Amino acid sequence: DEDITRLMNAFDKDKSGKISVEEFFKGLQGDMKRKRKLLVRMAYDILDADGSGEVTIDDIRGAYDCSQHPKVMSGDMTEDEALEEILETYEQGEADGIVTFQEFLEYYRDVSAGIDDDQYFELMIRNAWHISGGEGAAANTSCRRVLVKHSDGSEEVCEVKNDLGIGPKDIDKMKAKLIAQGVKDIVKITV
Repeated sequence: DEDITRLMNAFDKDKSGKISVEEFFKGLQGDMKRKRKLLVRMAYDILDADGSGEVTIDDIRGAYDCSQHPKVMSGDMTEDEALEEILETYEQGEADGIVTFQEFLEYYRDVSAGIDDDQYFELMIRNAWHISGGEGAAANTSCRRVLVKHSDGSEEVCEVKNDLGIGPKDIDKMKAKLIAQGVKDIVKITV
């Protein structure tokens, strides 16, 4: 009886009194490694732009330009509907228009279960959420690199770190990011 109670507590997450196939497999996955959880937290914090502890459609709107979504372009879907679709991807259980960190973590827990290699998981998270950093095979390759021209005529290629939501024509936003990163004396940016 004690063993059954422990199993039910471990597997029956919705407290229905039954263990679904999904609950069973999630229970077998075990816990996500600490480093992976930290990467998921970094991604969530980037998406939660206002720092409220909840991701809403407004947070998604700041990170994604859905105007080029094929269904938006064809008129089959509005931009808001495309944003809601993204939001619903991360919601677990009943959709309420808010993604908590726990829901986001659960989504990536399922993704993590299918990725054995820690470096690949890190690369996937960094590139998907434009998180600068990583080493070796896990180094970010999705953040934009731009050519910066300085007033003395010199030029350098700089990474616009953590550039999620900054489009190819958002030169002012790129410049602000670069200045915050310590790049000085910017005369021109070429994408």
